[in-house]
Amino acid sequence: MAKPNFILPNKPAIKAGSILSYNYTDDLTFAAEPLDFSRNSSATRVNEQGLIEEVGYFGPQLVQNGDFSQEGPELITNGDFATDLSGWTTSNTDATNTITWETDGARIISTTNLIGIQQNNVLTIGKSYKLTCDVAITTGSLGLDGVTAGATIAMVEGFNEIYFTAVSTTFKIKRTTGNSNCLLDNVSIKEVGQDWVLGTDWGIGNNKAIRTGTTSSVLAQSGTFSLGKKFKLNFTITDWTTGNLEGYFYGGGGSDTFFNISNIGNGTFTFETTTTTNRTNIAFYASGGFDGSITNVSVIEIIGDKPRIDYSDSSTEPSLLLEPQSTNLIPYSNDFSQWGSLSNASVINNASVSPDGTLNADEFVFDGTNNGRVEKLISTTSGLVYTFSIYLKNKDIANPTQVFIGNNTFEGEFVTITNEWQRFTFIQTANGTSRYPRVRYNGVGSLYAYGAQFEQLSYATSYIPTYGSTATRLGETANNAGGAGVFNSEEGVLYAEIAALADDLTFREIALSDGTSNNTVELRFRNASNDIQAIVRAIDGAYSVAFGSNAYTITNFNKIAFSYKANDFNLWINGVKVATDNSGVTPIGLSELAFDNGTSNNFFYGKTKNLQVFNHALTDEELQTLTT
Repeated sequence: MAKPNFILPNKPAIKAGSILSYNYTDDLTFAAEPLDFSRNSSATRVNEQGLIEEVGYFGPQLVQNGDFSQEGPELITNGDFATDLSGWTTSNTDATNTITWETDGARIISTTNLIGIQQNNVLTIGKSYKLTCDVAITTGSLGLDGVTAGATIAMVEGFNEIYFTAVSTTFKIKRTTGNSNCLLDNVSIKEVGQDWVLGTDWGIGNNKAIRTGTTSSVLAQSGTFSLGKKFKLNFTITDWTTGNLEGYFYGGGGSDTFFNISNIGNGTFTFETTTTTNRTNIAFYASGGFDGSITNVSVIEIIGDKPRIDYSDSSTEPSLLLEPQSTNLIPYSNDFSQWGSLSNASVINNASVSPDGTLNADEFVFDGTNNGRVEKLISTTSGLVYTFSIYLKNKDIANPTQVFIGNNTFEGEFVTITNEWQRFTFIQTANGTSRYPRVRYNGVGSLYAYGAQFEQLSYATSYIPTYGSTATRLGETANNAGGAGVFNSEEGVLYAEIAALADDLTFREIALSDGTSNNTVELRFRNASNDIQAIVRAIDGAYSVAFGSNAYTITNFNKIAFSYKANDFNLWINGVKVATDNSGVTPIGLSELAFDNGTSNNFFYGKTKNLQVFNHALTDEELQTLTT
């Protein structure tokens, strides 16, 4: 029977800021010992809301006024015409062309388009401004003068909100048509678009940068973007009707491109790039005809190195996710219009909300012609194993069991798509130097797609977004937890609730050690199918104990406890004692815990819901309780 004071602690592996806990003195006193964690790149996880999100340490916001909402101070004097026309000057008035003050504003009566009311030296040539005013029209009309040479912007009856770029330092409103009789009131001018340089045909309006035109030009902002740093760009496009757009850093010679997309479309976009020299500007380049608006621009540095607490398997019991390095070989993982290989199918960008919660999932439209498909040619090495994965969701396909995914015409499988997002995978050994990751359907209908990945591994890892080139998520390490005096070398229990990423016949180990392979207590998945093993190394690294079981599926979560004490070693898995050894010595000098074999080899890549170290051996009853 378990000791009366034996109470299982909470699962420390998932607590924010504490990945591990250790029992210092008794069954009730656990203290956190953080790991040294490293990844040096961004990565994705599934969060508590079930959405895919990027995880990493990010720097501060590097773009100013990214939503184009900033407004400067009021530039107009006496805009409400409170008592008179002070602050204003008039032009070309005479007996029949007059500007007079009324209690409700300035009355402009004119038969010539030269008469106007103005304030001098309030604007800066080339800067953008927002004008608001009220106009009451009896006859004729008024307009904003001097926006472009020889042209005006017409005003309407009632409230006016006009965005313009100054070509003069003078702000002027004048009669434009007919025999005008108009009342002007509540005039306000404020600068907008601060921090941005607007090229030809770019303007500001309603919290966005607006571009309509055919001249190639840039929307740019200066900044400091240091050599060798990785940056993430986010922005939203609305009102798009046509044209191409490119985003890049420049300054210091050449440029570092985030993206270069023809017919980019509406939606929210994310891209990454690494600087090849010190850069001084971020720019959007409208190549020829581009009609659309940009807002919510963000640029931050990706620093990385943040562990991922992942909710892929449970919305209430997440796990620490550790993965090896992998590269997504598909250059546009979420813009399928860039794949270039469409047959009897078309792509509509940003047609649905994706698994990351934003409007950036594409729609595949199949026209009913045989072998309709969306595919991308990828270079491969014959004999290596590759995994293709993609998220799919049905829209209106009548035969959802007949959607085919694979890596060439007859190399794949039929999957059943539903009205919920699912990730599908196909694994294959390449028999040539190129593959076609593809989605195929022979009927009429549409489905939604998101997050395609093609990686040289025998299983699918977490989604790696790409934005015009391949992208690599670096491998993760977690080690060096604890210290001298934290662990009991003479007796104890190493407990873990873990799952492998794949049964890939590779050593994956968690070890208490002295920092070498001479003295260890280890739990590991061995290089044999579904083999869970516990070992002790002592006396110059020789095995003191080694036993295990292959009766469990290692890609499922298993509760594993290894109790060690001289001549008393026991392995329990999921409430069952699977092995025991009454002969053997314990290690000495245990001083750290790591997700490897103690020497930065055989890294544990997998999922960890719980990890605990007890500083004394437990009874069979306690071990059964712990692992059930």
